Amino acid sequence: MEFSGINLAVLPDSQLDTLANLNRAAGIQYADSLVKELEQAIARCTIDDAMAPVSAGFEQIHALKNMVIPTGSEALLDACAKLKASAGSMAHGAELRATFTAIAEAAQRVIVAYRSRLVVDR
Repeated sequence: MEFSGINLAVLPDSQLDTLANLNRAAGIQYADSLVKELEQAIARCTIDDAMAPVSAGFEQIHALKNMVIPTGSEALLDACAKLKASAGSMAHGAELRATFTAIAEAAQRVIVAYRSRLVVDR
C-alpha cells in the first residue's frame, strides 16, 4: 500500500492535536509513546503467520487502528478498514503483513513530523 501523493498529517482537533494544544509536553510524550507502540506492533505482527489464529490478526488490526485514531487521519483509518476487510476475505498473509507495515510506518511518519513541529514551535 502506497501513501505517496496522499496528504497525511495529524489533523487539527484530533486527539493528539488537542492534547498538544492543552499541554505541549504531554503531547510530545504521547507522540513518543504512539511511535514506540507502532514500532512494537510492526515487530510483533503475526498477520502473515499461517499458524497464528485468525482472531490474532483481527486483534492486531484493531490495535493498529487504535494507534492511528489519535492522528485523526482519515486516509490511514480507511486503510485500516480495508486491511480488516482483506483479512476477512482471507487475503494472502504476505500482502496483509505488507499493508499492516505500510500503515504503521505511515502513521509513524505522520506522528514524528507532528512531534518535530511541537518541539520547534517552543
